[in-house]
Order: sequence, then structure tokens, then C-alpha cells
Amino acid sequence: MSFITKDTPAITRLSFDFWPLFYFVLAFFINTSMGYGISFFYTFAFASLLIALHTLAPRCQKLLILISGLLAAFYYPFAMVWGAPNFNTLLALHATNMEESTEILTLFPWYSYAVTLLIFSLTVYALRRPIKAAQPKRYVTGICCAFSLVCIFIAPVQNRVYGGVFALKDTGYPVARFVKDVAENNQSVVRELKRMQRLSAQKDTWQITQVAARYHIYVLVIGESARRDALGAFGGQWDNTPFASHANGVLYSDYISASASTQKSLGLTLNLIENSKPQYQNNIVTLANRAGFQTWWFSNQGKIGQYDTPIASIARRADEVQFLKDGDFEDNKNSQDTSLLSLTAQVLAVKRQPTQLIVLHLMGSHPQACDRTQGHYSTFVVSEETSCYLYSITQTDMLLKNLYQQLQQSGESFSLAYFSDHGLTFRERGTQRQYLAHDDKFHQNYQVPFLVLSSDDTAHNVNTTPRSANDFLLFFSQWTGIKTQQIPWRYTFHSAESAGPRYVTNFKLRKILWQELGEDSFGAASR
Repeated sequence: MSFITKDTPAITRLSFDFWPLFYFVLAFFINTSMGYGISFFYTFAFASLLIALHTLAPRCQKLLILISGLLAAFYYPFAMVWGAPNFNTLLALHATNMEESTEILTLFPWYSYAVTLLIFSLTVYALRRPIKAAQPKRYVTGICCAFSLVCIFIAPVQNRVYGGVFALKDTGYPVARFVKDVAENNQSVVRELKRMQRLSAQKDTWQITQVAARYHIYVLVIGESARRDALGAFGGQWDNTPFASHANGVLYSDYISASASTQKSLGLTLNLIENSKPQYQNNIVTLANRAGFQTWWFSNQGKIGQYDTPIASIARRADEVQFLKDGDFEDNKNSQDTSLLSLTAQVLAVKRQPTQLIVLHLMGSHPQACDRTQGHYSTFVVSEETSCYLYSITQTDMLLKNLYQQLQQSGESFSLAYFSDHGLTFRERGTQRQYLAHDDKFHQNYQVPFLVLSSDDTAHNVNTTPRSANDFLLFFSQWTGIKTQQIPWRYTFHSAESAGPRYVTNFKLRKILWQELGEDSFGAASR
């Protein structure tokens, strides 16, 4: 009995010393789970806040831990891949259907979920601490309280000093930043979608000055998530594009996308842009309609989450729109892009008087690639997912070959154009878990294939002049022979003329000069 009594104060001191360290660990995981990078300064600040609140307002502390812990546990896998929430991530959330959501969840490595479980466990343990547990000394509480309060003002003061506006909502605490970024970016997305819905319901304002179509049938194939260095035809390490590598036509070897995600990239590519904003009523389909073309849009991307997106606002303007998927979780989950060919075959089987524009929107190489290829690949490269990704490129190449043959058999003059909406970035590089995901920091997120194959082409040519999807409407106008006042022909797209500096729009909607981006080449990712 005396032994127990003697050591009780030591045990109490040990218990007292344990919680500050525990709060620091909890604060570290919560802060880093928000996607803003590691900051020990704000980790100390958040831990100090938790220590002070345990004494001053224990129920508020538990509420803060509950909210912060659940947010961190949920968002950690996303933060490790895509970073902090921004306009693009919120736009993707609005545009994602159930099928795409489940595919995203299978992208993350197992240890991301292990960390999620750890954060959840730490949160539960912190919530179980009795409110009347041992309290720190008053001066400790005072120091923690003062330090955590001062840290709230550091970022707002810095903003004011460097010419910005002082606002407490701009505090550097990751949890506060996360809530603010989600709220503000979601508001921006909602405003943009409302603007899109309003404009897409309006009549287009194209002013056509001339229509001189060179071909009777135009086919535009929009690929998905194909980075250019993965295609043999564009200098990739693998001979995985036997058709595109030798087909008569023009390959653009230095073409870049407008942005690094589907919705934003195609919104900037296929619509007229004024003051950096897409004019959704004026797009490639309404331009073709205004010129008297008959228009078709066939898609292998689902309906749910799509009819309120920039892409859907364009598709719905076509004379005929058809989706292979209804968007339900189990409905045609792995429908193949090749199924689109049955739709084009029906169109081409009938002789039609108007000039035709047919648009195909593929699932292409969208992660997870092994879902696209049904687990099949021809060459193993580092991981199964990387191997499937390379084979998904071959599948697209085979689709282009079969489509080209359909067009030849139609007996009509035609021109077939293909480009991808954006590229991808390697994750878990060099490991058996290696896969590709969206990012906006590297050249390869924007370097995409672009080719044009026409019925009167007699040679395989490569155009090495830098070109950008920001000028896609210029290409479309010259390609189809539709002249309009809103698209001045500043230069000839299919030429060696310089188009001037190139820029891309990142996930925060900032325009970045091309040369400012980093590199994420296959390199070690292929060994």
C-alpha cells in the first residue's frame, strides 16, 4: 500500500505530461491533413489552443477536436494527392457521379486509409478525456492561450503589410484555412455554374461571315487523361500507337491543354472566352449549328453530374446527344469507348446533305486505367496501373483506326481530329503502387496529343510549332472553314507561325506561364 501511495504523484505527473504531447501529435496530423504542407509553427499553435481550451472551455475544445478530426480523417487521402481545396477540386466534386467517386477512392494507397484510421482513433481518444482531468498550471494555460491568439493575427497582419487587406478569415491556422477555402471556392463554383446555366440557355451570338467547309464530315474525338509522352506516335518510349504513328495526316508535337482537369480544360477549350471567362452559349457546337452543320455528340462519360457541367452545356446544344451511361453506380460501369463506334456507324450509314460534325467524348485513360482495360496490358512497366495506362493509350489508338476506316468506307470526304483534355502526374513513383493522378504543377499535366487526319492527306507529317488549346477555337474555325467576327484569324494554326507566349490555368484559376512549370517525365517511372 505504501508503494502505491508513494508513486501516485509520479503517475499523476506522467499523466499530466502526456496530454500536451498528445495534443501536439493530434494537431500535427490534423494540420497536415488539410493539404497545406507541414508547418510546425501552426502545429504548436493549434496544440496550444487545445491545451488552453481544455482548461477554459473544455466542451468547446471537444467540439473543435470532433470537427477538426473528422475533417482531417476524411480529407487526408485527397490532400496527399491533390493538396488543399481549390476551385478545381470543388468543381470536380459538383461534377462527379457515384461511379467516378468510387473509382477515386480506389486510387489511394492503403496506407492513406491507415493514416485516416489513425487520425480518427486519435480524435476518439482525445474526446474520451474527462473534462475534470488534471489541469495545467495557470501560467501554462496563460502562455498557451496568448500564443494561440497571437498566431491568429500573424497571417492577416502580413497580408496588410504587403499591401493586402487585414481580415481574420485569412488566418494561417490550417483548419480555419480549410473551412474558408471550401466555403469561398464552393461559392465561386456555384456562381460559375449558375452563370453557365444562364448563358447556355441563351441563344448564341455568333456572327458568321463565311462558310467554306473543305470536307463533308468532321469528327472531333476528345480523349481523356492522355499525357503526350505516353504515346509512341509522339515520342513515347513504347510502340503503343501503331495507327497514329504511321497514319497520313498532321501530328502536333508541342500542343498543350488549357488546364489540367476535364471540366476546366474543356470549358476553356471549346467555348469562346471573354475576360478569361467561358461564354457557354458560344461554343463549337453552336458555331457549327449556326453555319448549317448537322451536329452529333456521343459520350462515354456518365449523365449524373454531367448535365450541370461545362461539357454538358456544350453537348446539349447538338442536334443529337447520346450517352452510353445513365450514371447509375452499376449501370455500364465499364462501358468501352469502342461502343461509340456503333453510333458513328449508324450516322455514316445514311447519306446526309448537310455538312456533319460528330463529337466523341471518351473515357480514354481516365484513372483507374485498369478499369478501362479490364485489367489487360501488353507490357509490364513498374506497376499494373502504369501498365494498364499505357495499354489504354493503345485502345484509343485502335478506336481511332476503326473510326478512320468507317469514315473511309462512307465514301465522303472527311477530317478527323483527336486531342486529350489534359495529362496526369505520377504518384508513388518507382513503387509497385505507382499510378497517375491529376495535378497542375508540371508540364506533363498539360502536354497532350493532338492530331488531324483528313481524307486527302497523302503523307505523315509532324508540326513542331508550339500550339495551345487556348487557341482551339481558332483551329476549329480554320479546320471547318467557318469564319466569324468573334474569332479573328491571328495566324494560321497549321503553319510554322509563332502564336506568342503560352500560358495555362491552374487549379486556383491563376494563369501560369508555360516556362514556370516543373517536370514529371516518365524517366524513373518507367524503370
